[in-house]
Amino acid sequence: MEMLLQGVLTGLAVGSIYGLSALGFVIIYKSTGILNVAQGGLVMLGSFLCYTFSVTIGLPFWLSFIATMAAAFLLGLIIDRLLFRPMIGQPLLGVVMMTIALLSVIDGMTTLIWSVNYYSYPEVFPETPIEFGDIILSHEYVWAIGICLFFFLLFGFFFRYTRIGLKMRAVSEDQQAAQAAGVGVKTVFSLSWAIGTAVGAVGGIILGLISMVYFGLSFIGLKALPVVILGGLESLPGAILGGLIIGVLENMAGIYLEPYMSGVKDVAPFVVLMIILLIKPHGLFGLKRIERV
Repeated sequence: MEMLLQGVLTGLAVGSIYGLSALGFVIIYKSTGILNVAQGGLVMLGSFLCYTFSVTIGLPFWLSFIATMAAAFLLGLIIDRLLFRPMIGQPLLGVVMMTIALLSVIDGMTTLIWSVNYYSYPEVFPETPIEFGDIILSHEYVWAIGICLFFFLLFGFFFRYTRIGLKMRAVSEDQQAAQAAGVGVKTVFSLSWAIGTAVGAVGGIILGLISMVYFGLSFIGLKALPVVILGGLESLPGAILGGLIIGVLENMAGIYLEPYMSGVKDVAPFVVLMIILLIKPHGLFGLKRIERV
């Protein structure tokens, strides 16, 4: 029983990071309609940027965290302006291929600058774990849940009560109607890319705290894809719930199936992805669109 509870809590911590990464994915998709395959690369890049600020430059970790978010926000603006603004009105396949090309460039540049070595942040939290009875969790996992919960609540407030958030919601519902009402659609696109990139970077920082900073975080960040498919491509609450479900399922597979089937933990989220696409293609909270001919 203790192993089950330990696995569930650890899975919730990891799943909250997946949900946060998926949140950036959904923000970009809702506003722009772009399926950002490069989100995993942006997650990885965030971890390396924070490492550079905290270790190479020597800034305090909390300041490195803020600097990484600011740099990722600016990068998102640049990505939209240089790569995807000229793609407006182009075929969907071409836009998706652009995100794949972006992922390849991010992976290549990361390898060129930081190589494929493993890095670690300076010691941020105490090494002594936190105990809940017989259940033991490291400070990194507890803080991961807390930080992700903070950002979930922050974005809930942002999209419900701020003027910019309401404009982004309007564009996500109907771009033409929002433009007719005076909303700057292109500005919303840029903000969506900037926020989505910054959110992905936060997910990368937390992943780097839990594991290490290395090239493989790109693959881990890509697990945002089954998360958003499970929750629904256009649903922010679905991204959160989908992340928690995927995190727990993945951890359970690692505990109970990994001893018998090596590697099953890494492929479990994508097995879930295939099953969801077969049973409920629109996800748990996705919108089912009906086209009339």
